[in-house]
Amino acid sequence: MIRRTFPRRLVAAAVAATALTALVLAAPPAWAADTPPNPVDKPGYTLDFSEEFSGTTLDTDKWLPNYLPHWVPASDIADTAARYTISNGTIKLRVDQDQPPWNPDQDGTVVSSAIQTYNQNNWHPFNGSAVNRNNLPTFNGYSTKYGYFEVRAKKSNAGGGGHQAVWLVGTNTTGGQAEIDFIETFFSTPTNWRIAAYGWGDPNFLSSWHLSNVPVSGSPTTEFHIYSMDWTPTELKFYYDGQLVKTINDAPNTAMGIVMNIYTGAGSGQPNDVWPKQWEVDYLRVYKDNAGYTEAVSPTWKLINNRHRAGAVNVEPNDGLVRFGEVPSTYWSAQWVPETTASGAIKYRNRWTNQYLYVNGTTVRHGTAATAGTAAEWSAPSAGSGYVRIQNASGALHVENGNGKVEFGSVPSTWWSSHWQLNAAPAN
Repeated sequence: MIRRTFPRRLVAAAVAATALTALVLAAPPAWAADTPPNPVDKPGYTLDFSEEFSGTTLDTDKWLPNYLPHWVPASDIADTAARYTISNGTIKLRVDQDQPPWNPDQDGTVVSSAIQTYNQNNWHPFNGSAVNRNNLPTFNGYSTKYGYFEVRAKKSNAGGGGHQAVWLVGTNTTGGQAEIDFIETFFSTPTNWRIAAYGWGDPNFLSSWHLSNVPVSGSPTTEFHIYSMDWTPTELKFYYDGQLVKTINDAPNTAMGIVMNIYTGAGSGQPNDVWPKQWEVDYLRVYKDNAGYTEAVSPTWKLINNRHRAGAVNVEPNDGLVRFGEVPSTYWSAQWVPETTASGAIKYRNRWTNQYLYVNGTTVRHGTAATAGTAAEWSAPSAGSGYVRIQNASGALHVENGNGKVEFGSVPSTWWSSHWQLNAAPAN
């Protein structure tokens, strides 16, 4: 979840709002102004994971009651275990006044009580210098790809600094660990549902942080409300008490584990003197759409090589400019996928940054789809002998001057410096 950013820190049908509303209306009576629990059965879906927090003990086949324990010396595991109570069908995760920081030498004064359904060595590197201190076997109480997630919870009423969270992290520790902060609400702003997501190097998910603060109704600190997320191959949709409140038009395409926790000292303000700080969760459920999930075909990454000069189009370093030079073919910064738009134009997306090649005046840059706009739309007429020109109505890409950058301008179609060949990048 986004906590690590404070210091430095794609085709299934979405759940129809009418169906969600029907579920709410069909639920049993509630007390006060609470949103009642939804029925466990969900039409069109199959329950894949359910934690109702019944009884008085945590199901350790599903949950690990420590926060990222591989980063913590083995001697500190017991002292930094989650503090919680399970009773009356809910879990109350809390931070106590005497609770020590979970990892003081690597994460300062951050205190966290967490339970998580997944763990492995080097999972979720929370800062750039994190060192794995405790080699542990992989724990997989539950991890999944895609689904409808539903949490019924009452937020902390402590106020001051700190926040509560339910978040997902990709289980791939070598190709970018995507992150979805499904719930991440600060104690100081309980009527804002904070939603965040980032690819963290995953080439098929967000290349920059998505941050949203969604106003919610009722009194989330004194009432139970239902927070839901529908994760499909192409998008993330978020629902509050059955009503759609936010859509992110991108989604991870990798399995993810779940973390549920409460923090202080993690960039959400100075804690006050109210102890314990606690939030209460009634249940967490994950459903799978009976129609299944259809993924897009994985991109075929290409190197864009020039006919006149040796080298490839690349974005090394990642400073917004598009360069040309000899870089290793394995570098994701030199790998591109051509995407055809509905109008027939071609857009070139970089694997490393997930951004598009576009022209601004005579400068060739890379940026998000919103930033690049139609300036990222190109045609690629044949230049003969397997080469193409990458051009628009104003000019073409070339490397005539050999200045280390991809250039743009009105140049003759016979110039080899404006001839490009897309070659398969090595598989990695």
